[in-house]
Amino acid sequence: MLETFTQVFAANKTLAYGTLVFVFISTCILLLIPFESRELLGINLWIKPLKFAISIMIFLATSVFMLEPLPYTKPWVNFLSWVLLITMLIEIFCIIFQASRGQLSHFNVTDPIGSVMFPLMATAITVAYLVYAVVLIDYFRLEVNLSNELTWAIRLGIIIFLFGAVTGFMMGGNLKHSVGVADGGPGLPFTNWSTVAGDLRVSHFVSIHAIQVLPLLALSLKAYNRPFPLKDLQIIFVFSALYFAFMVLTLIQALLGRPFIRL
Repeated sequence: MLETFTQVFAANKTLAYGTLVFVFISTCILLLIPFESRELLGINLWIKPLKFAISIMIFLATSVFMLEPLPYTKPWVNFLSWVLLITMLIEIFCIIFQASRGQLSHFNVTDPIGSVMFPLMATAITVAYLVYAVVLIDYFRLEVNLSNELTWAIRLGIIIFLFGAVTGFMMGGNLKHSVGVADGGPGLPFTNWSTVAGDLRVSHFVSIHAIQVLPLLALSLKAYNRPFPLKDLQIIFVFSALYFAFMVLTLIQALLGRPFIRL
């Protein structure tokens, strides 16, 4: 385990230290929750910052492994890494700052500070998506020192990840994530996905985590024998198609005003 962490730090210290920063942020937020009585949209106001901090922590750690195989120069890797880290720091700062004020961070254009922070967050996330668009192009354009199966898993994972921008822009354009009702109300534990109406966050969640799911699938296929005859690359393509279809179906379900899970 120690050797793995050492390799990660050696590959990309900027994103590795950034990941540790978000481990610290996540821990601090988690410790705040039991002492907070205020709520936003019916849940403890620190739940949302915690979800984003954990998600960003995973995203930055994943980005170490996304950038490392590409034949980039050290200055270019550092530049992309700092862009990703700064955009994520902007995102979490806005979310934590607004939560501390008892205000919504997303879709908040009535609060004077929120009307500045929400567009700032949207810009930061868009820049991060653009970085990954560049990375995707280079995974097709440049030669990487990875197996064909893992290379395709990364390519397909990033493609699906970039579709997350679609649901993101939908939510931003509508100034809410719910379909058919106002934001808030009954929701699933922790995620708070609506259990009574459509929720665009489900499809968004599925898409943005494709960059972890598909590469992990490719790595696991190398580690275990399987009782069926499909080749690794065939499995990756089939699973990617099913994963993409699931993402689209959750989007359609939300747009029809139907909850992902009705309780």
